[in-house]
Amino acid sequence: MKWPSGRSGGVSLMKKMKVNLRIKIIYTCIIAVFVSVFLIMQYSFNRSRNLLITQEAGIISQYMNRNELALTEVTDSIRKLSAASSTNKQVASYLNQSCDGNIYSSENVSRIRAVEETLTFYRNIFFDYRLHYIILGADSTVYSVADGIDNSSYFGEKFAQSVRQQPWYREFLEGKEVSGWIAPCIYNDKGVFKERIESGKDEDFILFIRRIKDYNSLKFLGVSFVSFPTENLAQVLIPYDGAVLALFDKGNHLIYATEQSDILDDISAGRLSENLQEDQDYFHYTKDGREYLVNHVTMAGTGWRMVNLVPLSHITQAVDKLHSTVTSLTVLMALGACMVCLAMYFYVNAPLNRLIHKVSEVNIGGTKIADMEDAKGRQMPVFGIVEAELEISRMVDYIEKLSAQTIKQKEIEQNLRYEMLRAQINPHFLFNTLNVIKWSSMISGAGNIADMITSLGILLESTMNRREEEVPLKEEIRVVKAWVEIKNWGLKNRIELVTDIQQELEEFKVIKFFLQPLVENAVLHGMGEATHGTIWVTAEQYGERVCVTVQDNGVGMEQGKLDEILKEMDENSKKRHVTGIGLTSIHELMKARYGPDYGLYIESRIGYGTKVFAVFPYRRGSETC
Repeated sequence: MKWPSGRSGGVSLMKKMKVNLRIKIIYTCIIAVFVSVFLIMQYSFNRSRNLLITQEAGIISQYMNRNELALTEVTDSIRKLSAASSTNKQVASYLNQSCDGNIYSSENVSRIRAVEETLTFYRNIFFDYRLHYIILGADSTVYSVADGIDNSSYFGEKFAQSVRQQPWYREFLEGKEVSGWIAPCIYNDKGVFKERIESGKDEDFILFIRRIKDYNSLKFLGVSFVSFPTENLAQVLIPYDGAVLALFDKGNHLIYATEQSDILDDISAGRLSENLQEDQDYFHYTKDGREYLVNHVTMAGTGWRMVNLVPLSHITQAVDKLHSTVTSLTVLMALGACMVCLAMYFYVNAPLNRLIHKVSEVNIGGTKIADMEDAKGRQMPVFGIVEAELEISRMVDYIEKLSAQTIKQKEIEQNLRYEMLRAQINPHFLFNTLNVIKWSSMISGAGNIADMITSLGILLESTMNRREEEVPLKEEIRVVKAWVEIKNWGLKNRIELVTDIQQELEEFKVIKFFLQPLVENAVLHGMGEATHGTIWVTAEQYGERVCVTVQDNGVGMEQGKLDEILKEMDENSKKRHVTGIGLTSIHELMKARYGPDYGLYIESRIGYGTKVFAVFPYRRGSETC
């Protein structure tokens, strides 16, 4: 008693393992699709992010070029202002006059005031920013325009005393350079230089110094100082939104920055010298896990480098947010797809079981699907999608098998019908021919019997050979000529038959005995009491069709009668009191053999005769062509 229980448990376990395998396949496919979509999405977002960064780098470069032009204009103005003191002959003349130690004399004060007025004039022409314009004469006289300083003389004296102690000033005097930039330099509101900013009154400046010489004798007259506060650069340099803009001298010393950043320290320390080798370019730099886009440009003339730092997160904020949203939605969709697939797998099986059970009970041709030979002895399993496919395939195969049998049976019935139609044509024709021979013998005597029997032999030979369903068109013409010859003996040669057949169509195969009934109808219904009637038989090819035309010059038909004949032919009417057995039978025979697009077509008008068109398919490449 334990064996059945054990077997049932084994089957249940196998089914469970089968279900689990299918679930694994489904989830594997879902995961594969999800990973593919995720990788494609990552590639697309990374590409879009890089394109966005490239575009933003181009926009930032335009900002940098604008700032470079603005700063160049400032430095050029400082140079022009400094050069004015060297090229002005009046200033040179005043500087040539030594005070000889009499600093506070009225003449010396007047001379100093005249130089300062000239310097103020040039400053108002070339510059519109706050600055310090100082000339230190060779005799230690100070000529100062200290903008924003109340006591300019006191500021100038302190400035002159402090600047003489600076190493860079002594190097400049000992050297041969005409001018130079000192940036950055720091001094307070009293004009005292310092190494670093110590109080709120200390400022850093960009200082431009120039030697002053006599124009003719090249005598050294003094040094001009044009000092530009770096805080004025905030009015000149416009940083990119969310970026840090900085200015460095040739030695990578920081001159100006909109705000502090650790990357500025790396530049000052020379850790980014390799990245800053090009005159204008941009690169990526990572600092403390944060990525930056660094644009830089080197200014012509001064050699200073302008640097723009912008966090990549600021540039790609919109793309990153979209990427995060799409990724979250993709994960949720994947989880939802897993849940839907799991639900479909369990809940679709129930209706599938009912469907398969119903299919197995379908009765086709008196046989149930479940009782078919390949289903006998087979235990119904727990159905799923695969089993449903197998069961429906079995039903479709069985239906196809029955359909093939039905088609074969229909073909047999069609052949029987074809033979019946031919059997209707042949006796009718033979009966009419014998009547003609009988009446001809009674009227004309025995002299014409031999010729009539010869023609009749041609007809009977063709009629009795039932094995051939199609014959060459020239054979049909021969039979029709024999029939017209026999008919003319009874009609006293009132019928003339004219044939026009293309040579290439003489061997074209047509239905046997289709032409004689058409000619007979032309004689019986078209000629009437006419003393002379002509029947034309032609054959022509039109593309993929061959048309055999039978035309007479008889009385023709009224439209009503023609419509009645056409209606009988189309409706396959059993009442043939108009056309007899000829036209309708031939039309049905041609449609049954060649298809509904082929058969007989009739045209007729009163007084113009009748045309009957027999349309056949042109069978290219076969023996019938």
